[in-house]
Amino acid sequence: MMKGSAQSLSPRLRLCIVGACASLVAACGGAGAEQESGANEEFTNFTPHVWSAEPGVDLFDRGSELIRAASEAGFYWPAIEEIDDYFPGFTDALSPSERDGFVRTRWGNDRADYLKPVEETMFMHIADYSESPTMIAATVCNYKLFSVEGFNPANPPGGTYRIVLENTGQGKGVAGIADGDPQHGTDEQRTPSWNVFGSWKIKLGKTFFGGTEKSPRDDGYFVPQECRDWWLQQFPGLMQPDPDSPYQQQPPGFVAPVIPVGVQFPGWIGPSNVA
Repeated sequence: MMKGSAQSLSPRLRLCIVGACASLVAACGGAGAEQESGANEEFTNFTPHVWSAEPGVDLFDRGSELIRAASEAGFYWPAIEEIDDYFPGFTDALSPSERDGFVRTRWGNDRADYLKPVEETMFMHIADYSESPTMIAATVCNYKLFSVEGFNPANPPGGTYRIVLENTGQGKGVAGIADGDPQHGTDEQRTPSWNVFGSWKIKLGKTFFGGTEKSPRDDGYFVPQECRDWWLQQFPGLMQPDPDSPYQQQPPGFVAPVIPVGVQFPGWIGPSNVA
């Protein structure tokens, strides 16, 4: 179903109705400590994710779409328990081993922190990508920049996580409508209105840092050279004292750029297989 269809109430619309009723009860004196903590407040603070990919990896094809959806939904899980209202099918796609936490959340597992105004933009890059009819895997490199001064966690490089999905169905599925304009988008397009995952299950969503191709971590994971090259492209002043180490450093005196909150790209426009 395309966004805006009147055939049935969408989860978001139902959530708005429930929220309106809750506000009416609160106005009549029913507000309590739980509401003050933001537990009943509708979640709308979606952080823009700006994606890129290695040469030869199509940012808009089905495999990349699944990596993007798993990464972005995992950004809020498990702090935002109703994540399926915004990324339909996400919790059904999670394997039992990934239910206690997924990739990298905005602040932590405290819902109230997620209700603060969005001041950051996440920059994401698909690297070390591989796919088959039954499996899609990639390492996602990232860093974060803020729209206000005083934050400097973007002492890039940021972080990496490994995502693996397995297909339990017969076909890959069809990618959604491609977003051809990285400069413009709406808040509504920060999350999909349809189940992107389909028959695909998320088998792994692991945050890690450290290790190289020559010297992987004890668990076998490593930061691919593609991530290190991408970080260097984004921040040309990066220093890498040890060429065999994944750790890069900013030059002395580095201050992270302050930028306006970005535009989600690609935006989640709609499914392409709906007449």
